[in-house]
This record gives sequence, structure tokens and C-alpha cells, in this order.
Amino acid sequence: MAKRVSIINFKGGVGKSTLAFHLGTGLARYHDGQRVLLVDVDHQSSLSIVCLGGTQWEESVDQKRTINEVFRPFMGQNSAAIGKNIITQDPMGKRPRAQHALYRCMDLVPSSLELDDIEIELTASHQGNAINSEWNKRTLICRWLEEAEIDDLYDYIIFDCPPATKIVSQNAIAASHGYIIPIVPEAVMERGAPHLFHMMKEGIDGRLKKYADMEEGQPRRTHVLNTELVGLVITRIQSSRAKSGYTNDHTQHLSSLKRYWCDYLIEPYIGQGTGVSQALASGVPVYDQGHTQNVGGRGLDAQFKKLTDELKRRIDAL
Repeated sequence: MAKRVSIINFKGGVGKSTLAFHLGTGLARYHDGQRVLLVDVDHQSSLSIVCLGGTQWEESVDQKRTINEVFRPFMGQNSAAIGKNIITQDPMGKRPRAQHALYRCMDLVPSSLELDDIEIELTASHQGNAINSEWNKRTLICRWLEEAEIDDLYDYIIFDCPPATKIVSQNAIAASHGYIIPIVPEAVMERGAPHLFHMMKEGIDGRLKKYADMEEGQPRRTHVLNTELVGLVITRIQSSRAKSGYTNDHTQHLSSLKRYWCDYLIEPYIGQGTGVSQALASGVPVYDQGHTQNVGGRGLDAQFKKLTDELKRRIDAL
């Protein structure tokens, strides 16, 4: 069975897709033989476009090979069983600039912009009695993983969630052994991360447990009863010549985060730098750009590799 993890934060602009991309490519590149599936459940589709490029992504959308298809049967839009056909194998191999041979064991289920409309319609849709309906609409990804036997094909499944905790995100959480919160050390996240943690524990995981207890006649093998916090990943931290190595504002909030989260705050921290956005714009991870000043000169490739190693250790322990 694959270890399944969601990368989530209700705030945008904190590097969720960047982290999902580098965790997936890092596992594939540096941990030989590890099979990775990236699942984009964010309608913004940033992860999908980085992996596939604009043209290949549009083809996947046109051919209905996206995560959207998993949700359509509940809304009566598609009665056919959804299988492995929505998985794009070796998406990095479709990008000529990528050192794709290093990422052949990483696959992708892309998303599309229409997923935002599906989210709204899914929330308003109902099937059968109220309890079964609420349970079923939150475990559609679980059912797909099980019925299409996806779980047996991979060592890791990574969900890139939208900046929201609605039904689509709850589907990812229901299927995940753990979740990772990427944050920028700012005041809003100092307050927001504890709120998200309690929402995940009580509002999402707790509600799923109640539905599971009352649900009748449905398989529950893939549903994870306890989705645990893997940790918080510091992203886009700004360096300076100060003693701490970071700007005063980020140093202050980082200290508070350390006191509150202790061992859940994962090192190394990922620095702010144009090298990351430049690599993503080229459709490659920073691991392929270590020779450049903006990546290798700033140590960004080494930071992401060490972070991947630490996240793997924690995910494996779930």
C-alpha cells in the first residue's frame, strides 16, 4: 500500500504546488525505485502545467484525463468506471528540457480549471440518505484508489490541494495517511496554522469518523481513520546579513513558530529566490538547475533534497 500524503494550506502563495513537485521529483530522483504518483486536486492546475507543459496539459483536459472524472459519477455526469486511464505516465518525459530519465517512476493525475465548478456542484449534489451521501461525496478518491487498484502501483501518492478545505480537499484528506503544511513565516500563518491543524483534526477528520460510524454497506479499506500531521515546511524565507541569517520580521515569526510547533517544524527551511520560479517556468525541478547561480549558488537544490529526505523519513513512519 502506498503512503499517501496531502499538501495543504487554506492560504495561497505559500508554495504548495512547488513543494508537491519537488517532493515527488526528489523521491523519484534520489530514492531509486520509489514509485510516485502526483495527484493535482487544485483547480488552478499549477502542478499539472509544470509537469506537462501547457500544450500537453490542454490535451489531457480535452481528452478528459484529469482528476475531475473521479467526481463526475456522483453528480450523474458519467456512469462509466474510472480507472488508470486518467493517469499520465512519465509526464516529465514529455518535457524536452527535463532530465526525464531520472523521473520515469513518477506519474501524474492532472487537474483542470473546471474542477472549481465541479466543487460547487459536488457540494450541492446528494445521493440516497443524507449520511451515506455525505460519506460518499468525501470518499470518491478513496473509492477510485481502491477499485482501480491504484494503491498497489505506487510507494507514494502526493495530493496537491487547493487553498481551501472544502469537499475536494476533504477527499484528499480522507485518503491520506498524513498532511504537510507549507508556510511562510508571517503573522497570518502564525495564527492560521494552529487554526488549520484543529480544523483538520476536528472539522475534517473528526467529521469523517462520524460519517464512517453511521455509514452503511460501503467498503472502508482505503479510508484512513487518522490523518496525522507530518509537519510544517518553511518556504520562501528571506535571508539577510542579520545574525539569524534572515530578515527581522521572518526571524521574529520563525521564533514563535518554533516555540509553538517544536519538532513539527521541519528543517531545512526553503529560502526565497528567483531560481525556484525560473526552474518551474522551464518545467524542471531545481535539482536540474544546480549548475546555475540562482539555484546552486543559493543552495536551493541542496535544501530541497535534504527536505525531501526528511519528509520521506517522517512519511514512512506514519
